[in-house]
Amino acid sequence: MNITFFFDPSCPYSWITSRWLLFISNERDINTTWRPFSLALKNNEVYLKSGENKNTFAHQNSHRALRVMLAANKQFDTPLIDLYSASGMIYHILGEPLDDNGLKLMLKNLNLPENLISAADSDLFDKELKSYIDEATKIAGKDIGVPTIIFNLADGSRHGYFGPVLNRLPDMDESLKIWDSLSTLATTPSFFELKRSRKSNMADVASTARC
Repeated sequence: MNITFFFDPSCPYSWITSRWLLFISNERDINTTWRPFSLALKNNEVYLKSGENKNTFAHQNSHRALRVMLAANKQFDTPLIDLYSASGMIYHILGEPLDDNGLKLMLKNLNLPENLISAADSDLFDKELKSYIDEATKIAGKDIGVPTIIFNLADGSRHGYFGPVLNRLPDMDESLKIWDSLSTLATTPSFFELKRSRKSNMADVASTARC
């Protein structure tokens, strides 16, 4: 199955879901196109003063990281999933911020030149980043964030949903059950939405360290 996955490097749930997809891709023949989704851009936070708002600060750092990722992808053909994975190891696993030092480490770990960091403070790729947000929201709705998955069906239709939101990386059996259930629902024309309230700070990103 062909899907498009939208991610923001700052989101722990996006990170867990991305690791889940990588975990099961070979088992279920899932072909994933990885798309950046800047929460800072969607929430009009790019040029805000973050102050004491930790989410805004994290989103702004993440937006700068996405600019660097696109620069690396354009100039060196580095896959976005490799860049996202490298950033996630720094931010979610090591617990280091995606500031200039974090971005330099990301580039170093992928054997990319440090001068790519100059893209972090350029708006050159912001129009492209906005186009990916538009792609996702056109199909899945304006009120989404990440993770968001679009299912690209054989008949050319596209069904998009926010989620799945996982609070940890499941084992293989559970991971496959989730995928099989999700893909069935997501590709059923009469299915629309399944949702419940979520507690804060429940994302166990450390569970992805084994992936």
